[in-house]
Parts: sequence; C-alpha cells; structure tokens
Amino acid sequence: MKKFFRILRKILLVLFVILVVVIIGGLLFLLFYPGVGKLPGREQRELFAQKTSLFSDGKFHNENDFELLTGKWDKKSSRRTPDDEIPVIRRDHIERAGEGELRVTWLGHSSSLIQMGAVNILMDPVLTTYSSPVSFVGTKRFSEVALKPEDVPEIDVLFLSHDHYDHMDYQTLKVIRDRVKEVVVPLGVDTILLGWGFEEEHVHALAWWESVTLNGITFTLTPGQHYSGRNPLRNYATLWGGVHFADANHSVYYTGDTGYYDVFERVHEKFGEIDLMLVEDGQYDKGWSQCHMFPEESAQAIAQIAPKQALPVHWGAFCLGNHSWDDPIIRLTKEAERLGLPLTTPKIGETVEFDDLSNHREHWWEGIE
Repeated sequence: MKKFFRILRKILLVLFVILVVVIIGGLLFLLFYPGVGKLPGREQRELFAQKTSLFSDGKFHNENDFELLTGKWDKKSSRRTPDDEIPVIRRDHIERAGEGELRVTWLGHSSSLIQMGAVNILMDPVLTTYSSPVSFVGTKRFSEVALKPEDVPEIDVLFLSHDHYDHMDYQTLKVIRDRVKEVVVPLGVDTILLGWGFEEEHVHALAWWESVTLNGITFTLTPGQHYSGRNPLRNYATLWGGVHFADANHSVYYTGDTGYYDVFERVHEKFGEIDLMLVEDGQYDKGWSQCHMFPEESAQAIAQIAPKQALPVHWGAFCLGNHSWDDPIIRLTKEAERLGLPLTTPKIGETVEFDDLSNHREHWWEGIE
C-alpha cells in the first residue's frame, strides 16, 4: 500500500509540474508572442479617459448596459461548415478603379476591398487559412482565400474595426504592411500595430465620431455595441467600432461587429444618404445576443440606414457561432425581400461596380450542402 501511495504522489507531482509549465507557457505566449499584440500603457490609458467618457476603470465600455454572455447557447448545427466547395473567384491582382468610380470586392467574412476613385481601401483583412494568432491552428476557414496576402495591391487606407482575430490578422498584416500607406483604427489598436512595425505617423487612432481626412476621403469612426480582446486576460483594453467614409462622389458605411441598438438611427441622422452599406450578418447566438445582430436585426439596421445598396458581411468564411454556415444569408435575404430592401449578394472575390450591384442578387449558396 505504501508503494502505491509513493507512486501516486509521484504521478500527482508530475501532473502538477506539467500543469505549472502549461500555465507559465500560456502566460508567456499571451505576454510576448507578437501575434497576440501589445496592450496600451498607462499614458495611453490616461489619454483614452480624456478623449471619451466611455473609458474608465482601465477599459472601454459600451454606450448602454452591456452583458457579453446573455443566456443559454443555441443548439450547435450539424452544418456549421459546408461539405461542398463554395464558389470563390480567386484573384492574383486587382486593378485600381477610375476617377469617380466606386467598386467593392468582398473577400469573405468581413474582409473587403473598397475602391473609391483611385483610392484602395482595405477593411478587416483576414486572408489566411486560420483565424488565430498563429498560422497553423485555430478556427479554420471553410472557403478558399480569394486574394492571398502577397497579391494584395497597394493599399492607400487600411481600416481595422477592432482587434479580434477574425478581423485583425497578424499573418496577413505582416505581409502587406509595406504596401499600406495609411491606417485608421479605434483607440488602442494602434499600440498593436506599432508593435508589428507600422509607422506611428501613418496610424490614425480615433474615438467614436472622430474623423480624419486622407486622400480626399473623410473617415469617421462610428459606435458599435461589442467588445475587444486578443488576450483573454485583458478584454476591453482597446476600442471597437464601424466606419463611415465619403468623398465628393460616394459614401460607404461599414457597421463593424455590433449588437442591434439605436446607433443606426444616429448614423443616418448624421450622414444622410449612404450609397453602400456593409452590414454585419453572422456569428450570432442567443448566448451573446448583445454583441452581434441576428439577421432580422441586420435587416432592420439596413432599413434605418436606407442605403442605395447593402452588402452582408461577417459570413462565408469562418464559423464562430452555432448556426449553419448559410443561415445568416438565408434569413437576411428572406427578410430583405419581405421589407423590399436593396440587398446585393456578389460571390466571394467578385469585383463589382457600384452601379451594377443591383444586378448581383443571385442566391449562389443554394444547393451547397
């Protein structure tokens, strides 16, 4: 019996040592691996408190009372990823648009290239196989990459809506960094980018409703109801949001990740008629119902913005929720048809002129198992 307890103690000691090593290794990874990113320091936090009343106790807050986890989760679908191949138009180059033109290339999930005149605007690029701080494991993409990082054209303005891995990808950004001229981000996200080698004078960090004009286009960071955090030990350390941008000819509004609330009424009141709206549609669940919109709520957001065209994003690449991969677009198109909304649904990787978006309403996802 004594021998048994001696062996048991040794086993428990080995298991304890392994646990300690794993914990220390995990902490070191979160603190020092560049893909996770640095967090704002004390001086920056003091600046945040001066710029917005929604920063207190060392973190950013939403405008309304907010609960991240709100209840029991939806049942996990057996079709979270498709068995069949999704149609993707693969690109090895994208030409610049002409003066006065507006083009959009949806690249899957929330990644999009907006071409406003001769200006290339890249939004939330995740152009890799995994949504993760590393390149070899994580949430795996279920559609092909339409545009590889090495094929991204020269980018005049990069916009990042927040620091989550499915919107801000270290593997993509380190490849395209030298082809990016200017960057627009919410407060605190600049700290991460500076740690990745982006130059401070070209990174413009904004609070909600703040604006910056670049290449004749005015970018305004808009509010959203969401949260941030690449490091699970430090959520809410950086800000999140959507963006409105416009030149003399066109205007675009991207919601970013957000729950449904009165922000859309205020965006419409502030900016008036909007040409193109990129609306979040996907990764919802009743378990976190305040930080993402259900498709019917996305339809209401479109109705309140009243854009000339609306393009659903945040689906078609990664499965982060429990719903089926095509549930977001099936439900949104149904509600958009009921309400008479101008919903456009181009394929991933397809470049479309703004004036031609109304001709891209094909339900290309139908029949894909």
